[in-house]
Amino acid sequence: MPEVYYYVNSDKVSDILDCGLKLSAFFDKEVMIEGDIQQCFAGLINPRDDMNSYNSESLTCIKINVRSDKCYVADRFVYETIKEKPENLELYNKSVIPLEKYIFGTYRKPECLITSTILAGEAARLDRCMDLPVIYENSETLYINNIINNFREQYDKFDDYLLYSFFSRLEEMGKVNTIKSSDGGKAVFTTESGEIYCIRMPELNKIF
Repeated sequence: MPEVYYYVNSDKVSDILDCGLKLSAFFDKEVMIEGDIQQCFAGLINPRDDMNSYNSESLTCIKINVRSDKCYVADRFVYETIKEKPENLELYNKSVIPLEKYIFGTYRKPECLITSTILAGEAARLDRCMDLPVIYENSETLYINNIINNFREQYDKFDDYLLYSFFSRLEEMGKVNTIKSSDGGKAVFTTESGEIYCIRMPELNKIF
């Protein structure tokens, strides 16, 4: 069975390991899943996807073995962005997919929606030395790297797009000065401390 990570108050860990955690009494949220509103525990694919909880002295991470048909993945980044705009909640609902269909790096902040009670014996305390996923640092880093690498494959000058857009924004903020070539193909950005950045000016209208 897949492992999902879940943070609990440290003083409750022993009780949870011995007795489990009843969904109807301790669920985190209610989510539209496969056409029905379901109660869920909101866990994580990687314990380091929530660094505040990871570094908290009052919380402990437990790893839970869940049945695949009782766990879904949704994009918490979408939810946090639109939660105060309920008219856009459908964007979050559309992100809900079965855990077994999730591809790592697809969502920026994936959350695992556990739709069943956590039984005694299904959870164990996380051992940070032995149990942490080592394939990638966290889901956000993997997500961003995937996007950048995909666009690099599509556009051979994508790094120039990124750098030019970044420095153009700094120019708007008055943080850098810009000198552009007469043919519109090159730009030199300079800072007050004397640093010089030479960037090609890509044709942004051709990126899509």
